[in-house]
Parts: sequence; C-alpha cells; structure tokens
Amino acid sequence: MTREKKLVRGPDESQQQEEMTVVVLKFKGGSQSLQKGFDAVSQAINALGPSTQNNHRVVIQRPPPQIAAGNGEVLDAAPETPADDGEPEIEDENQDDSGPKTRKAPAAPKYTFMNEFNLAPVGVPSLKEYCTKKNPRTESDKFLVASAWIMTHGGADAFTGGHLFTVFRAMEWKTQVDMTQPLRTLKSKKSYYENPGSGQWKLTAIGLTAAENVGKA
Repeated sequence: MTREKKLVRGPDESQQQEEMTVVVLKFKGGSQSLQKGFDAVSQAINALGPSTQNNHRVVIQRPPPQIAAGNGEVLDAAPETPADDGEPEIEDENQDDSGPKTRKAPAAPKYTFMNEFNLAPVGVPSLKEYCTKKNPRTESDKFLVASAWIMTHGGADAFTGGHLFTVFRAMEWKTQVDMTQPLRTLKSKKSYYENPGSGQWKLTAIGLTAAENVGKA
C-alpha cells in the first residue's frame, strides 16, 4: 500500500489537497508466510508517517484456512477434531485432571482354579464319577449337584464361589462371571441355599433333597 501527495492548483493556487492511492495486496502461502507478509505491510504503512489532515486506520484480517476439494473448488477447512479410535477411554480416578488421561488396567479374574482342592478324595465318589452319574441337564441342576458333592464328598461343609468355579472347570461346564448369582436366585425362590457366613454358602435340607433327586426318573 502506498500513499502519495499531489498538488492540485485551483482558483486558490496556495490551496493544497491530499490524495491517497490504495493498493490491494493478495498473499498466498502458509500461515508463517502470510504472517510475514502482514508484518511487512504494517511496517510499510507505519513508515509513511501520520496523515496531516485525517487519521487513516488500516485493518488487516487474516482469512480462514482453506483446502482444495476434489472438484477444484476451495472450501473452508473445518476445525480439527481428535481421532476416535472407536474405543472409549476410561479415566483414572486418582489422576490429576490437568494431566493426560489413561486407561485402567483390566480387572483381575474374580475366581481362580483351586489346585489344592481335592476333586478325587479316597473312599468317596470322585467329582467326575458323582456328576457323570447324576448327569444334570439344566444350569440349576448343575449348581445343585456341584454343591452337593462339595458338601458331602469334597470336605467343605460351607463353600465359596471359588469352589464352584473349580468344580465347573473340572467338569468342563460353562462358568459364569458371578458363580454365586444362581445360588442367590435359588435361595430367594426355592430356599435351597443359606449363608452361614460372609461369602459362604451351603445347601439347606430341602436343597440337599433336590440335589439327590437330580438324574432320577
């Protein structure tokens, strides 16, 4: 942008008029190149000095970033958004909000196979023999038979979900995330189970009878 003064002679030759020539500049390039161009124009305007009659204000506005579409058209670039890997993130409750978010480690299995639990004690039917003879078909019958063997032959009058998990694994039956949930259902609806202590289970008298009847015609 340049500004020049011209003397125009009118009726009063001593009268001086001021003219201003405006040049529009167009810059093209990256953000750093455009910023350098804006700075150069600003310095050039400031070098001309203040106007003697009027104060002129020049506003330089940076256009939004643009991208070229496939058909040759130029489109305004949309603001960048974080990539979504399709996977939700889990925040750590003990982590400071100002720091980066991390994912929690998966929870440890609720039950593990009890290697010390003897599944074939001497003098009594082994787990395999007892369950094979009973041949339970439904999930409820499997829990009843497993519970009955644990109490009568496995040596655990009161047992836990870990005992049931071990028995089901040994019999290659499908396990559940919560091995005691079926027991709570049978306790509520049939009174087949009771809780002698925290986390402990045992069959009631009618529960033992129901277990003995599994597999009978």
